[in-house]
Amino acid sequence: MPAVTDGVSLRRRLTWYVIVILLVMTTLSGVLVYRGTTHEADEIFSASLVQTARILDGMITRTSIESNRAQLTLALERGPEAHEYERKLFFAIVDPEDRVLLASRDAPGIPHEIVDSGFSEFEHEGKKWFTFALDSSHDDLLIIVGERSEIREEITEYIGGGLLLPLIFLLPVILWLLWQIIGIALKPLQHVTDQVRQQALKDLKTIDVAGVPREINPLVVALNQMITDLDAAYARERRFVSDASHELRNPLAALLVNVENALEENQGRETLDSLESMKTSIKRLSHMVSQLLKLSHYDNPGAITEFEQVDLGQVCQRVVDSIKPQAVAKDLQVELVLSEENCRLPGAESLLQSLVSNLVDNAINYCDAGCLIRLRCYRAANSLVLVVEDSGPGLDLDERDKALGRFYRAGDTNKAGAGLGLSIVKTIAQIHNARVVLDESELGGLSVMVQFKIS
Repeated sequence: MPAVTDGVSLRRRLTWYVIVILLVMTTLSGVLVYRGTTHEADEIFSASLVQTARILDGMITRTSIESNRAQLTLALERGPEAHEYERKLFFAIVDPEDRVLLASRDAPGIPHEIVDSGFSEFEHEGKKWFTFALDSSHDDLLIIVGERSEIREEITEYIGGGLLLPLIFLLPVILWLLWQIIGIALKPLQHVTDQVRQQALKDLKTIDVAGVPREINPLVVALNQMITDLDAAYARERRFVSDASHELRNPLAALLVNVENALEENQGRETLDSLESMKTSIKRLSHMVSQLLKLSHYDNPGAITEFEQVDLGQVCQRVVDSIKPQAVAKDLQVELVLSEENCRLPGAESLLQSLVSNLVDNAINYCDAGCLIRLRCYRAANSLVLVVEDSGPGLDLDERDKALGRFYRAGDTNKAGAGLGLSIVKTIAQIHNARVVLDESELGGLSVMVQFKIS
């Protein structure tokens, strides 16, 4: 199964998209709020300056200033500040000669050029001031009221900050909620992924479309069509192998009987050699048909019954006992090494016996006279390990990956066998959730390890 790559997360990508949009909208709204607040603050404070100037105009005349100058001056300069903003505000009464007749205690020096009716701005000692001047309705005086720009800026920052700061502080909460909401929205996609991941070639099922979002419904429909087509193709393959094997079995058996009968009759040497060659070919073909039938049976998911506790050591012993005549005939040594620990595992005994038999048959087939075949069964961590190794010719590194495929025969293709033995071993191992590893044996030949997981 190909490794799962760490691609781009759709959930992370959607979250980033929303974050970017949220930041852009927050920034844009902040700019608009700041500009709007600044404009409204300017309007309000400018109106306040006008209102203050009109009040002073209704209360102060040149006569009232001259007659009460001492009391007015004393009143304006007496006592501590009543408010911190007091020094940021001022008023002044100026005559046509630009002389200040009356002014608040903290009034700045008023430049000559601003002494005109209307709104003006000027700087004094590094501070910016906004002013409004109004001609007196009683005489020739000019009433000037003003305030420092800091007042407007502080109010603007306070209002803008009051609107934006809560949003900034809530941003992590918003992001967490977005992550959770997007995760919930993608749940149906994860559900589809889980269903696809659980598919097995021998038991394909269409994906449940209930609750699938409209956006991915075409993908699910396409996957279901592919699963249906694949299941049909796999069923056709199984039927073909099974039917072909059954159809070939009886004719081959009859042909073999006829050849053996012909061999028992007196024939010429050339005829006998041809018949012997024919007999060998028929046996090989019969063996291949038998192996194909086994593969067809093992590939059928309904053929596997429930597992039971099987002693793999006893299975190995039975196989070794059964192949002794073959080993003796070929002058091979067969050795069985069992650990003292329990070699029991959950499985199908008939399948496990077929697995061991195919491994031993494969070793016998490829080993020359005098070679050693060794079977080992032992426990390792949370697994039970079966190793069948020999001192034969072995396999090159590039051939080991191919050896588990169907109909692959390494080395001398004239040797007995159909190239299906290790493929059957692999299939039975998969049924038992085991893995098959081919490696070089310490005996010099091939080592086949089957590792069964045991909880």
